[in-house]
Amino acid sequence: MAARRNAFAVRVALAAACLAGTTASRAEDVTLYSTREAALVEPAAAAFAEASGIKVKIVFVEDSLVKRLGSEGETSPADVLLTIGLDKTTQLAELGLTQPFASGPIAHAVPANLRDGTAQWFALSIRPRVVFVRKDSTLASINYEDLADPRWRGKLCMRTPLHQNNVALVAAYLVHHGEAATAAWLTGLKANLAHKPDGKDNDVIREIAQGTCEIGIGNTVALAQLRDGREGAGWRAWATEVKAVPTAFRGGGAHVNLTGAAIAKHAPHREAAQELLEFLVTPAAQKIFAAAELEYPVLAAAERTPIVTDIGAFAADALPIDRIAAQRQAAIALIRKAGFDE
Repeated sequence: MAARRNAFAVRVALAAACLAGTTASRAEDVTLYSTREAALVEPAAAAFAEASGIKVKIVFVEDSLVKRLGSEGETSPADVLLTIGLDKTTQLAELGLTQPFASGPIAHAVPANLRDGTAQWFALSIRPRVVFVRKDSTLASINYEDLADPRWRGKLCMRTPLHQNNVALVAAYLVHHGEAATAAWLTGLKANLAHKPDGKDNDVIREIAQGTCEIGIGNTVALAQLRDGREGAGWRAWATEVKAVPTAFRGGGAHVNLTGAAIAKHAPHREAAQELLEFLVTPAAQKIFAAAELEYPVLAAAERTPIVTDIGAFAADALPIDRIAAQRQAAIALIRKAGFDE
């Protein structure tokens, strides 16, 4: 009953918005280029089509979105761009492949630190990158800074620091603490490793469950997806033995990565594209969109799925995402200098 009421409220709101649009825009489809698999985007796109009468054509572009947009140029049919990762999202704007747009609903729904300062993109959902431990651990919370503490010597697991998720975390550390402190922190992380970084966040969870590591770093989405069984019963069993603990920078919050959205530079249906993006930050659509990959909605009022709720609440750090993205290359240089592969 509550779901039907939410859906009805969204349809009413969009119907009012439609009255201000043009008749032509109702007849035009919107093309969405997505680096998230089409099946994960379809539920939210279908809800938008039902509410607005505008169909969404989803084009899955896994690894070559920049190349494709560059080759298509002004003839590109793309209206909306959807990407996973702050590096990919901000890169689109840096390369001039997006366009700015002003939106009161988006500004109201999405925290300022999760929007581009020049209004080129914004986060639709977030993935806190936090600390994992065994479910019977007495660790109640931790700061990122403490991961370099010698108490964790030989007990830390993580995927390669050069993966985009870890690069973003190091870049955030760099913004918080500066180059010298970040270099020292990386040295401490390396000294605390149980073994050379490898695998994925899933493997970090498995190794904690198996006792290879006592503590690890990973995205909440990895733990959520393993717990829901989509990777199989074995992975689910390991994930039930692991929990996420509240993790934050000292004086700050949890580092988050994102799924981001933008309007393409040469969008043929700009008004309809913006309408789609504004729909995606409504409470009902946020619930649908974030649930597909078991992420956290950016809209505070949006309902989370039970699995995500069980993992815990993580207050996002207030650092602007674009400031973090600007330090990515500096972070990579520091990671290489620390010699994790040695």
